[in-house]
Amino acid sequence: MKRSTRKILIPCLALLAWLSAPLAAQDGEAPTETLRELERYEADLYRLEATGLTHATQLIEPLSRIADHHMALGRYVEANAALDRAQQIVRIEEGLYTKSQLPFLQRRIENYVNAGNWRAARKLQNHVIWFYLNRYEPRDEDMMNGLLDLYRLHLRGIAEDLGEHRGYHHVRAAYSSRVALVVADSIWPDDERRKAGLIYEQLRIMHLQASAIGRGGKLAHDLRAMDLSPGADGFVRERVLQPEAALDALRVDGLRHLERLRELYADGAAGESEAEQAGDEEQVSEALAMVRLYLADWRLLFDQKSEALETYRQAWDMLLQAGVAKESVAELFASPSLIPHPQFHDNVADALRARSRESSDIAAAATATFVEGVPVRIFFDLDEELLAEAPLSPEQLDMPELADWQSVALFSFELPGMSDIETRPGWRRVNAFGVAQNLALVEWGEVSGQLEVEPLMRSLVRLRFRPGLTDGVPHAAAGLIGYLIGMVP
Repeated sequence: MKRSTRKILIPCLALLAWLSAPLAAQDGEAPTETLRELERYEADLYRLEATGLTHATQLIEPLSRIADHHMALGRYVEANAALDRAQQIVRIEEGLYTKSQLPFLQRRIENYVNAGNWRAARKLQNHVIWFYLNRYEPRDEDMMNGLLDLYRLHLRGIAEDLGEHRGYHHVRAAYSSRVALVVADSIWPDDERRKAGLIYEQLRIMHLQASAIGRGGKLAHDLRAMDLSPGADGFVRERVLQPEAALDALRVDGLRHLERLRELYADGAAGESEAEQAGDEEQVSEALAMVRLYLADWRLLFDQKSEALETYRQAWDMLLQAGVAKESVAELFASPSLIPHPQFHDNVADALRARSRESSDIAAAATATFVEGVPVRIFFDLDEELLAEAPLSPEQLDMPELADWQSVALFSFELPGMSDIETRPGWRRVNAFGVAQNLALVEWGEVSGQLEVEPLMRSLVRLRFRPGLTDGVPHAAAGLIGYLIGMVP
């Protein structure tokens, strides 16, 4: 059936946009160079086959290159055939469970995902995780990186697969990431600080699960279900946690991972007695101060407002005590930022560089902020100059139509300062800490006809913001949220 060329609106998980593959070019629009390269590698393959080689390792390289070019052209069936043949050659030449076939399995999964064939992708994902757990020896960094690749593809599945399979992808993403951390623990020293990024990934997937549980529905039910061991009658009984209990379990598990981060940067903490560890809180370093900052974020994400306020103040003070220039600390907290942050940074300079890269790259900034199905760009206006401009438009905000993204709506919002913050438990709508207040529609784009304003606003209210700080105290802020949407031909 011929696919329509009409543009279709597709809500996407912004958290996952950085994982999404680019739209495939149609053959008629394919770059001439890509087609030329494909013909060259196919000619190499035919020459080798003409010499009588049908299952020799010499065929693997041209088959791999042929698959790359077919994928670039959107020819997913042909790409899978080439990858499958290369994988079978590896199996024949080296054995059924050789490690060298894993890159081809991984690329086949990615190819299925890009083609939208999640059923086949899930089947291969199950095989690959089985392979890592049962046939992969010894553990090494390739295993760890392969598990992280699986994790990222499961994150895509949360956004792109059918709703009935999203619980599966949530669970598998968390599991793959957890096993990757176990592998890192087994191959790296206890004080290896490269583990920090892996530990932080556990927090990100736990927050994603908490967000889904908070929204309710079948996915929330799937994530709250626990399989218990068989009873006396031989039947396995399923226990479904109450939402509050499930959220609290995630919050506590997150605190344990943040404590792991703290121990990673605390000098000698792992080998000390309990009495000595009691004094660890007195340790001050830039890295420990940054861990404290992410702890404040975690508390805010779980609506522990009073605790979060105090922890943000502590992070500010610790950064200054660690010798970070006050100007750099003030720059880090000059404006609020959306949490959870996409990466963990153990120093202020790296955090500022990451922010600068995001703000200088329009395309990256437009697709970097994805929360609960809402891809957004956020503009803060501490001096109230931006909001005073009229009329506002995406062009004025340097947010033109991008290759695959288009502006749908602009909303103005406010964040309360310290004197107006309400910290009562469960208080959300009036002066809630870290929550966008007074959302108002500023502009409604031409492509917004199939959408409604109210659902968008409800999604935006679910966002959480690390406050801007002055001397450790939250200051008021205002700004604009630009809602973007994916476009496909």
